[in-house]
Amino acid sequence: MLHPFMGIKDWERIGMSVEESAKTLQRIAYVDRQLMRIEAAHMAARPEYEIKGALARLSYQDAEHHDQFRNRIKQLRMSTVAFDKCPDSSLNELMQTVLDSATTLCLLTALFDVVKPAQIAAIHAYKGKAQPLVDEPTLHIMKHQLIDREEQMDWGREALQYLLQSASDTEKEQAQHWRMYVEQLLTAAGGITGWEERVPVDSSVRITTEPFAMPQISTRDSRFQSQVVKMQGFAIPDNEEGRFLTMMLSRYFEMSPAEGVAYVHFTTEGKPWHFYRDTARHMWDEVRHSWFGEAALRAKGYDVYQFPNWTGWYDMTAQLFEGTEAYSHLTIAIEKAAMKYPPGKREEWEFCRDIAKDPLMTTFQDFDWADEVVHAGFGQRWMIEDVHGGDARAAQEEAERTVKKRAVYMEAHGDLNKNKPAGSLGGY
Repeated sequence: MLHPFMGIKDWERIGMSVEESAKTLQRIAYVDRQLMRIEAAHMAARPEYEIKGALARLSYQDAEHHDQFRNRIKQLRMSTVAFDKCPDSSLNELMQTVLDSATTLCLLTALFDVVKPAQIAAIHAYKGKAQPLVDEPTLHIMKHQLIDREEQMDWGREALQYLLQSASDTEKEQAQHWRMYVEQLLTAAGGITGWEERVPVDSSVRITTEPFAMPQISTRDSRFQSQVVKMQGFAIPDNEEGRFLTMMLSRYFEMSPAEGVAYVHFTTEGKPWHFYRDTARHMWDEVRHSWFGEAALRAKGYDVYQFPNWTGWYDMTAQLFEGTEAYSHLTIAIEKAAMKYPPGKREEWEFCRDIAKDPLMTTFQDFDWADEVVHAGFGQRWMIEDVHGGDARAAQEEAERTVKKRAVYMEAHGDLNKNKPAGSLGGY
């Protein structure tokens, strides 16, 4: 005889009610949403390059975790209006404090020594309490989320070890005090689930922090030189070989647009949930594109640190654009325009395939093109339909104004015509 219920165990457990299940998921998902926001903010603020990129991936994954729970609670008789509210002011204080982490070491200590392990523990606690037949849809989601969450922890532990190797005794002490404070805030909230005993924060461990603010200038670590005007002064020949190098560099320099999307994500208030999910995805895509370029350059034997790293996109996002202009410039002026052929994304892919004949970069450009189609869709949804009420002409006019503003800004930071490499005006 086969085991009943496809082998699902503990089928006789009473479990939680629908209401208790939904309220617990709301707390877990609230923390995921705040993690998404914190990781996006610090993606722009932290200078360590590999950590910067990783924070974008973490933000995207945590956005997906939140979205999965948000869809599930609609099946548990909780409205998304109720779900989107903060379930506990103590959880809000915890997450706001993590946002205010003053250093990269403090941030990763809070994330990977306290909050993310507590998220994993909360999911295991939920799994141990839920009725496994009635709540199988939630348990299925959690089973697969745990793969992401454990992989996040693996990376986080490695990153913390890397940072601790070069940290001073003072920096280590600061991080440990920060960990103790964040742990007490978590305890004061009753843990992620709210099921644990609540113990008020000991006043002796409280730390006064400066409120987090997005930087006005792009951040890079000491391995990099940076420049506001893209590829200014680069000695790149005006031929096919030069165009191929320019294309690899253009992908590599998309870390700055990624930071710009992080700025938009963090500073834009009052949008529907899916705006933040889309911009988390968009930010991570731009980081992936930057990694495309870095991987292509490394495969060709280039020292990626020899090229001044372009930071102008973030700088003009933080300093120049107002309101919806930054996202309009990216999605309408750049990415929507890249759908035209030729030149556009299709032609870039064809160049790598047919002229450069580079299989790796051909694959990169193929998927870059696919992603840009998605991003043009974000522009349609959030700029044309949401901001401009479906008026494509008004959206295009705003985008054209941003192009003019960018030209003035870049002119003020250098001579755009100085040793300009072939093809450098296209795309970003």
